[in-house]
Amino acid sequence: MTRKNAITLLVILAIFGFALWAILPVDSERLGRKGLHLGLDLVGGVHLVYEADATENATELDKNMKRVITTIQKRIDKYGVAEPVIQQLGDDRVLIQLPGFTDIDAAKSLVEQTGFLEFREVELTDELQLVTLGYYLEQSQLQFADRGETSDRIFIMSVENEEGQVEDRTVAFLVKDNDEIMLTDASGNPVDSTSLQEYSSSLSWIPATGTDGTHLTGDLLSDAAAQIDQSDVVPKYVISIQWNSEGSVIFDQIASKLFNAGEYGTPQRALGIFLDNSLLSAPQIRQQSYQGSGQIEGNFTPNEAEELANLLKSGALPMPLKQPPLYQEKVSATLGADFIEMSWLAGLIGIVLVMIFMIAYYRVPGVLASLALIFYGTLVLALFKLIPVTLTLAGLGGFILSIGMAVDANVLIFERMKEELRMGRTLGAAIEAGFNRAWSAIRDSNVTTIIVCVILFWLGSSIIASAPVMGFALTLGLGVIISMFTAIMVTRTLLRLFIHSPLGKNKALFSIDRGKK
Repeated sequence: MTRKNAITLLVILAIFGFALWAILPVDSERLGRKGLHLGLDLVGGVHLVYEADATENATELDKNMKRVITTIQKRIDKYGVAEPVIQQLGDDRVLIQLPGFTDIDAAKSLVEQTGFLEFREVELTDELQLVTLGYYLEQSQLQFADRGETSDRIFIMSVENEEGQVEDRTVAFLVKDNDEIMLTDASGNPVDSTSLQEYSSSLSWIPATGTDGTHLTGDLLSDAAAQIDQSDVVPKYVISIQWNSEGSVIFDQIASKLFNAGEYGTPQRALGIFLDNSLLSAPQIRQQSYQGSGQIEGNFTPNEAEELANLLKSGALPMPLKQPPLYQEKVSATLGADFIEMSWLAGLIGIVLVMIFMIAYYRVPGVLASLALIFYGTLVLALFKLIPVTLTLAGLGGFILSIGMAVDANVLIFERMKEELRMGRTLGAAIEAGFNRAWSAIRDSNVTTIIVCVILFWLGSSIIASAPVMGFALTLGLGVIISMFTAIMVTRTLLRLFIHSPLGKNKALFSIDRGKK
């Protein structure tokens, strides 16, 4: 065993161990990924395709489509839909897939509703102390701390999510209904105060208002854009905002009030930006007057700055979606469960049959190719889980097809090895010649398949808007790429190691035709 082969084997075993750890058990969480991501035809849910009405502002279609997708994504996220698919199709269509969503009318209402962008400030007592949820939980008879503001309170608490990042979460609401004040959840259902004790430190946010009581909302915001601020030593990304004439007056009145409410860096100085009752950002007020413009600073990445700017401009959808949807479908989860079982059974049968054929026809090389096939299947499933790839029924079909194609390269290599051995080459020389001379055919056939997969994926995503076509193309293309690695690297390394073993001197184990030299 050469040093190079030993290192290659260790790398292969490390990759295999990582892939195995990532996928077993299939429904476990690894690196923040929760199991294989199954498409609607397998897990059930709602599939919608909308066409945007761009008749009024066709020149900014691409920018507005990004804002539409960002707004819908933000709106759906707060309902806890597991891994929704929201993406642009072509120039003016939006694909929305909601796995596990059973009510198609509720899904349409969720997408078509007008989002509400508003600005809020923290609630203070008469002594200018912060009001928290705990303040209300201690009351036997609920009363607003700020008696002059009777609008809903939103309680926000900073918590650590599953990825270890701190995020602001809406934990409850305080609403007035028929002169009765009550604590509710996001759906308006009453909440038992005892269940909210762990969130007692949540801050209470009330609408930010001007001196005449007018609420500051997204309707008063004329523009927002991500920009690079060059004023500091290190340039940074900020969001520049512009108010209309009415908004300029109200914003300056609010800025003056917040500036004098507390020190810089305290919640009293913060102006909360809320979309559909979710806190997007809470920038600090640094001056008493802004004259209709200002900027939001923070440690923004370019993508974060662009997303926040889009959300500020997207309180309502920037352009309407034509109704009813171009396409709507509710997929049965029961049918999907049957598909999953049959698909995995078909995949297992396919792998076993291919391995039996390879071993029976090619003997030892077939055994080693079968080991490489196990490595291939494990690595592909790990990538499906970690990327993640949305597995549709057609996608599973592409994966099963790629299993058969995964041994194509081995067949070409082994046949070439047999020819080299018949010509009298040593086993080691025949192996190297087989791989080197079969490479051009392997490369050309696999590259052709990958090109077809790219074309199919493009057609599925932009022209015919077909998730099954996209799934088939993606899984087949990914499988072909991985199969080239397993055939050239894994099988070759195993063969090189085998010929140095005692059994490696027996040419009959390599399917040599007897009686021929």
